Amino acid sequence: MRSTFQAVPAKDSWCLFRRVLSAAGGCRRRTWDASALPPVDSQPPEAYARGRGGCGWIRRKGQHLGQSRGAIGVRHVAIPTPSGLSPHDGLVRKWAVAARLPFLTASVLPAVAGTAGAWRAEGALRAGLAALAIVGVALIQAGANLANDYFDHRSGADAANRAVTPFSGGSRVIQEGILSPRAVVAAAALCLAAGAACGIVLWRLTPGHTLLAIGLAGMAIAWFYTAPPVRLAHRGLGELGIFVAFGLLPVLGVEWVQRGRLTAEVGWLGVPAGLLVAAILLVNEFPDAAADAAAGKRHLVVRLGRARAVVLYELLVVGAYASVAAAVVLGWLPLLACVVGLVAPLSWRAVRVLRAHHREVAAMVPAQAATIAQQALFLVLLTGACLADMGLRAW
Repeated sequence: MRSTFQAVPAKDSWCLFRRVLSAAGGCRRRTWDASALPPVDSQPPEAYARGRGGCGWIRRKGQHLGQSRGAIGVRHVAIPTPSGLSPHDGLVRKWAVAARLPFLTASVLPAVAGTAGAWRAEGALRAGLAALAIVGVALIQAGANLANDYFDHRSGADAANRAVTPFSGGSRVIQEGILSPRAVVAAAALCLAAGAACGIVLWRLTPGHTLLAIGLAGMAIAWFYTAPPVRLAHRGLGELGIFVAFGLLPVLGVEWVQRGRLTAEVGWLGVPAGLLVAAILLVNEFPDAAADAAAGKRHLVVRLGRARAVVLYELLVVGAYASVAAAVVLGWLPLLACVVGLVAPLSWRAVRVLRAHHREVAAMVPAQAATIAQQALFLVLLTGACLADMGLRAW
């Protein structure tokens, strides 16, 4: 039996990055088709067999592969598990998938853009402190990802989710038995503690207590995004929390590290960064909406409905471009920042796909990929514009 359920094995971060770009570019290959075969999570635990390469293989009962007709045996069908893992993969690979390392760009790139903006405004760079701040931000997001997996497991949202895509539905390491819930929540606490340690060092090396307040706010949002009793995502406040925690706060934090003060000129970079990371969260909620609603996780796609959530997505994307244009007009960003307009065709593609297929999980995967690529390319270009302007002024 030939399976129509195809997936690109996520052997490493580069493979996953290529998958993002190919899906964003309109690859015709069906990456995940939940209707083609029964969901992976519906298989009993004993269905999992040894993994090979980057895929976890599933055993399914069927006709015997031998010559005796009618005998019942076990047939191996190449159906990759959503995580792309098997219990026999190494610990480094398991934890890289659990922490969703390729997606740490959601918070790291805003911090990098903020550092470039502060460098341009101040004329000097404290490189060591900048690197420590970026590492701290990455650790906090990794902790947030792990905590989200654990609390979604506790609430039943991930277990009920049958519409898993390469970009949504959690890492699945708990649901597939790759890592225990206790190990995942312990790793979340460890990542947050390591991020806090980076923040404490920076706080002691910078004036005042502003950086301490920024760090505590970011960690609180990261933990209570799905953790009780706050559960921001369950109350429809997830996008706002992510806008603040992974957009505004990283930019404000790195500016304080570099300059010892906060200004609208640099801090405004957090606005387009936060809007685009909120758009990533929003688009990834569409496939999860049914399972999340059943588990009481009433995020904005559940509350607004899919059609209105598409409009909100469009407003977030348009707002990112508009905020850059406004900053250029006000003189906060150089004219070179208009280079972000080169990302507009990719943004338009994401909008078109989401409008047409917001009720079809498999067909909207390119919109998810395009949204992730959009944020990365937008912030890379914005960072480059700040650095190029600084170089031109020095020349």
